[in-house]
Amino acid sequence: MTSIFTYNNLSMIMLHLQESVALICDFENWCEFENQQIEKLKLIAKENNLSTTLLVPIAGDTNPGLWNQNNIGTKAKEFKIDQVIFYVIHPMMKLLDEQSLYQNLHGFLNLKKILKPKHYTSRIAQAFNSQFFEKMWKEDFILGDNFLEKKTDPILIGMLYANQFEQFYKATGLKYQFSARVVEGKKLGRQLGYPTINLLTPDLIPVNKGVYACDVYIEHLDQHFLGAGCYWKNELDQDVFEIFLLDFDKEIYGWKVDVTIIEKIRDSIPVTSIQHLKELLAGDVLKVKDVKSWF
Repeated sequence: MTSIFTYNNLSMIMLHLQESVALICDFENWCEFENQQIEKLKLIAKENNLSTTLLVPIAGDTNPGLWNQNNIGTKAKEFKIDQVIFYVIHPMMKLLDEQSLYQNLHGFLNLKKILKPKHYTSRIAQAFNSQFFEKMWKEDFILGDNFLEKKTDPILIGMLYANQFEQFYKATGLKYQFSARVVEGKKLGRQLGYPTINLLTPDLIPVNKGVYACDVYIEHLDQHFLGAGCYWKNELDQDVFEIFLLDFDKEIYGWKVDVTIIEKIRDSIPVTSIQHLKELLAGDVLKVKDVKSWF
């Protein structure tokens, strides 16, 4: 059974984890390369009587790669990994010296060995580099395969940009989704009778701008809602995924949601007036209701 934790070293919560060997890799773009590193991870764990851990640095909820935290957890379960630690990287981390970070990872999280691909450094956690691990873990730091030789699958990314979400699911066994927290917008949609939730995506998600039929899971309510989501760039030059949820009208600012994109229903088009916008929104809702969900 795979245990999944989100860990913030400011929380001071004791996790009481088993001693393990941890793999750090590009899990947000998990492909065959990561599968190969996991085989090495399991071999090292077996030889040393340790548990297996995937150590995944995160800076927020939105993930620009193929896989969000939910899907990373699902893939870890398929590989029978013992535990996944989503390690929160926050501004205060810059104040930690190497010894403090080592004590946190090695002592508090019980990561007794570290496996990391050669030439790989997390885009989020620059401190998690080979020099640091080699210095602090010494012989318990193991270099994996050369990350520069990793071959990503352009077909999967291409499916998303081509709006082939059902084909993506059939090819991977997982639905493409991203996660984010709801932020406050201008509330124009509410004035028009179409209140929306606004999700900032500072890291671009791998889909084109446009309007999509979506399934939105609200974690606090443990409920799914169908919605019409518009991916666009606002007047502040921010990339926003703005969603009108059918049969829902609550303020949920700060809440986390998981968005599964079902189908693209139209491209973005210039809005000429408030009346034009209302007509577009009404049409989007009708199209979303008519979507024949494949999941």
